[in-house]
Amino acid sequence: MPPIPPGSGSRPSGNDDLLRLGEKALLFGAQACGQWWTVTGRSLRREVKRLVQGAKTSAPPSALLDGLASSYVNWLGELAAIAPALAEKAAMEFAQGPRGDPQPRTGDDDTAPATAGDYFEIGGKPFAMPARVLDASQGWAMYFVPTEAANRALGAAGDTLSAFDAGGGRTPLTIIGVDYRNSDFGVYPEFVVALTVTVKGDPAAQLFAHYLAIVVTQQFTAEAAKIVWGLEKIVAPRLTASYAADNVRFGLSDGSFKALAIRFPRFGDGHSSDMPTFSVSQRGEGPERRTCWAMTTKSGSGEGTQIGGSVLLDLGVPADGLCLCSDGKSACLCETLRSFDIAENLPAANGWTERQTATFGPPRLLQLP
Repeated sequence: MPPIPPGSGSRPSGNDDLLRLGEKALLFGAQACGQWWTVTGRSLRREVKRLVQGAKTSAPPSALLDGLASSYVNWLGELAAIAPALAEKAAMEFAQGPRGDPQPRTGDDDTAPATAGDYFEIGGKPFAMPARVLDASQGWAMYFVPTEAANRALGAAGDTLSAFDAGGGRTPLTIIGVDYRNSDFGVYPEFVVALTVTVKGDPAAQLFAHYLAIVVTQQFTAEAAKIVWGLEKIVAPRLTASYAADNVRFGLSDGSFKALAIRFPRFGDGHSSDMPTFSVSQRGEGPERRTCWAMTTKSGSGEGTQIGGSVLLDLGVPADGLCLCSDGKSACLCETLRSFDIAENLPAANGWTERQTATFGPPRLLQLP
């Protein structure tokens, strides 16, 4: 796999840093203002539509007032999230230094693409970045696991990464289920296990998601993840997302036996816009192996978050061959999760997004001071 160049041949001067800081500050203000109008305009349109529909159906005033109160809370929550989300995005981009502006290239060139607007070659065809998700649903559950066990689970990645200690020797571990219905990667369900980590030697101790496992049903998305981010996905064609009125289960299609699966409660009427998250991965082999970071932004509707919700996690037994991870190549994900002793516990927090869109950014070399 060809390496990603750092994009700038020399470190910027102090004056360059001041200019970039000023540019970021102006951009932050412009984006915050734009986000405010976007969120407010969308909320007003939604409320007008709801009130008109309520008038047509002769809804009682109490129901209309309850709806207004709920929408007001959602609007305040969205506004409160704008500043920290944009600040985190700006701080990450500033800390990583200026980037070059290379022309689009394919993965067969001497250097791989590194910035938005470039593309990779997957299956003989160009794959443009950033990659888009136009329609999906997502459930997640976060547990706190022993930091010592989390560091062991990192394996070889532990040479570069450290499990983040959130306090009391505990590290956040998140299990995510995503049902992609329209995306550049295809149409498929996904089962994800991620740890919150920091990069060794990073004075800012920026938090990243490190993927212990990603299970999918299609080879194309596995190949794309390997070429673009260096991620190894497990292909398990039997993985499904099964919907009920109040929950969604990600696991094997036949639930009559014990196998890796998770069931998320389905709830919420909240909204979010362009919320950034950062992941870290390693691309290349041997001496060419490099640590990269990538940003994902997500927006959603029909969202809910709760403390200790009724999430049900099932773990399979390796001997019966019914685990999702029984591809003969991957470490048993059930055994990894069993080592954290979370199967019988409720999560610290969990959530659901009924309708989600997302943008997955390209990999960028992680540059430490």
